[in-house]
Amino acid sequence: MKEQILKLREEGKTYSEIKELLGCSKSTISYYCGHEQKEKTKNRVRKRRLNTLVSKTDRFIHRKKQKNIDESLRKFQKRSKSSQVNKDIDMTFTWKDVLEKYTENTVCYLSGEKINLYENNYNLDHIIPYSRGGKNTIENLGITHKIANTMKSDLTPDELIEWCKKILEYNGFSVNKI
Repeated sequence: MKEQILKLREEGKTYSEIKELLGCSKSTISYYCGHEQKEKTKNRVRKRRLNTLVSKTDRFIHRKKQKNIDESLRKFQKRSKSSQVNKDIDMTFTWKDVLEKYTENTVCYLSGEKINLYENNYNLDHIIPYSRGGKNTIENLGITHKIANTMKSDLTPDELIEWCKKILEYNGFSVNKI
């Protein structure tokens, strides 16, 4: 069909006349007659496919991040549902609130190490421990690496730092605050 379209075009036929003679669409005629039209179409299709792939990847990553944060939130809020100790519990925040508080460049509030929200290697921690009267609110929420949260247990951040200092000094290290 390409050869027929190009031959008729060389004879001076218009797109409409070629359409009537060959029974094809004007876009088909334009495709074969346009300068580098084939390459432009290929590039447009590639770009569309790439955008679709990127969009699907972004949605997948967003769902994974949401799932990780939701799972951590459930663990964070779980204790307050069964406990009778703390009656003034604020359970109104969601994973979106957590994302607003912590951006893409999240760091562990105890160690300063970078945390990837796409992976499930972090914990949401009560900065003031729940067992010590800390509230279950977004203001008392800290993101930590799992190991740092395990070390902290039910200590306050200051108590954890004091214990780390004692351990380091006992093992021959000098600890000076910067």
